[in-house]
Amino acid sequence: MKKYIIALLVALLSLCSVQTLFAWGKEGHAAVAYIAEKNLTAKAKANLEKAIGNHSIVFYASWLDYFRKCHKKWDKRAHVATYDIETGLPVGKGINNMKETISLLKNYKNLPDSVFKFNIYALIHQMGDFHCPGHVSFVNDKGETIKYSNYEIKFLTPDRIEKYHHFWDGVLLADIHGDWSYMDYEAALNHVPQSVKDEMLKGTLVDWLQENALGCRFVYEVVPGRKKAPKNELFLLERPLENELGEFALKQLLKGGVRLAAVLNDIFGE
Repeated sequence: MKKYIIALLVALLSLCSVQTLFAWGKEGHAAVAYIAEKNLTAKAKANLEKAIGNHSIVFYASWLDYFRKCHKKWDKRAHVATYDIETGLPVGKGINNMKETISLLKNYKNLPDSVFKFNIYALIHQMGDFHCPGHVSFVNDKGETIKYSNYEIKFLTPDRIEKYHHFWDGVLLADIHGDWSYMDYEAALNHVPQSVKDEMLKGTLVDWLQENALGCRFVYEVVPGRKKAPKNELFLLERPLENELGEFALKQLLKGGVRLAAVLNDIFGE
């Protein structure tokens, strides 16, 4: 009987389990949400927290990952943004998901509670996802999707092989700032002039995502990963370049948080 109960508990936990690595990891997602929270207007923050049960939005930063396997519709929500490889313009369901979510939330007071909660949690999470290079893919002129997340590199030593997805989701920030909490990220990154944030907010959602795509293309050009290649043919990413990529990652976290705040201020600031 005891073995049966243990097996049942394991099965139930597996049903709602998530992949071990997500965009930015839990700390990174929490950092994006906390940066956003610190950039909310007083009115937007009050309205938003009232709508989600008086919790901080940080509480739900990784919700979409943790519960994605519990419901088919949730599991279909895009965690990867796809772009045209030449123009950098977003294509596919990632951007469509986000546009639909934002459109629905603008009428949040009239949404059924379950619909509202799913969409607000998805928005909080996806804005972080879409600013992570590991969650970017491209479509070439043949209509083929290039998923860099599956490419491999050698990280710091010839014997350590990492996939891009793993590298961006957890390895990079953990290796450089392993002892930082999400509050540390906010304190370090959010302390910039408003003019810097205003620059990040120029244009539309599509403009933001296009900028992300072009930036991530550059990353993949300076770190030429390979898919299923022999170890001796893989690119060795050494410390100096890791530090440069770390700076890029931090800028992406800040952009994700500032842009999430702008969207939430627009929806909840009325």
